[in-house]
Amino acid sequence: MTLTNRERYFRTMAYEPVDRRPFLQSGPWRDTVVRWEREGLPAGTDVYAWLGTPEPLRIENISGNVGLYPAFATRTLSEEGNIRIYTDGYGRTVRDFTDHTSMPEWLDFPVKSPADLRRVIDEHYQVDDMDARYPAAWEAKVRAAQADQLLLDGGCFYWTLRSLAGVEHASYLFHDAPELVGELFARYAAVVAEGMRRAMALREVDVIGFGEDIGFKTGPLISPAMFRSFILPHYRAAMETAHRHGVRYTWYDSDGDLRQLIPDYLKVGINGISPCEVAAGMAPPELRKTFGRDLRMVGGVDKREIARGRAAIDAELARLRPLIEEGGYIPSIDHSVSADISLADFSYYTEQLLGILGY
Repeated sequence: MTLTNRERYFRTMAYEPVDRRPFLQSGPWRDTVVRWEREGLPAGTDVYAWLGTPEPLRIENISGNVGLYPAFATRTLSEEGNIRIYTDGYGRTVRDFTDHTSMPEWLDFPVKSPADLRRVIDEHYQVDDMDARYPAAWEAKVRAAQADQLLLDGGCFYWTLRSLAGVEHASYLFHDAPELVGELFARYAAVVAEGMRRAMALREVDVIGFGEDIGFKTGPLISPAMFRSFILPHYRAAMETAHRHGVRYTWYDSDGDLRQLIPDYLKVGINGISPCEVAAGMAPPELRKTFGRDLRMVGGVDKREIARGRAAIDAELARLRPLIEEGGYIPSIDHSVSADISLADFSYYTEQLLGILGY
């Protein structure tokens, strides 16, 4: 039996036999590549090409522009030494390093009050005429897409509010301006629904994606009650549309601890999560014991263990091997490949993982 990566994905998620499990690449930080080039990776060479890995699972997001429209103007405000300060597409003022990878520092947000949110809704989330979000070039791209998995946005609701206001002000807005938050999410949901309608008229869609980053190390960034009130109904509507079109699987992307919200995800049909951050209590074997086979997972390889050398790598993969063999799970490093991982250790990890996957 020789399968395509597309077939391997579906059969893996359905717990059916495969010739081998899908191989999903994990992207290295820029700093990681610099380190690896010092350790022998030829400059400018893709590490996976250098390692000679098999064709990976390819995923393409075919959604139209479901974000702010128009986006805020992006411009550099200052640049001194290795520090750049700029505004991004959400209108945030950001300070970041230019010479190495780190989490940016958010200095300011465009939304600090209900009046600010009202203005952003009016200026960036009009829903009367959505044609501008879907130019002819988008339709041509959708028709031409050849990835193993075609993914369509189901919503990034908390992500959008948090990106506009920051975690602190977003938290206040749920309490101080619930009607405005509800209006923002309703308009966002309308844009998402239109995107689903247009894309599904052109192509068969494989996966519905949600991108929230709604968790931190010990739990969600909003209460489960607020989540159920403000966000879950929109997830339900998106998944009802997906199910009517035969879409069976989801890709819910969030760092942090999601365990309090997973039962709600499953109730509305969201059945796949990523990247399963082990440091936040999201180790896939434990998630399988708690939530059973209804929950599919991607990620969950603890990057801290990959940095600790061959013995730790062997132990980490031994921990995950039964789940890989059972199915409903695709392993990859639980976020980007950090710069504390040596080229030798990453090469060893990749070789051992491919062997478990069946290559």
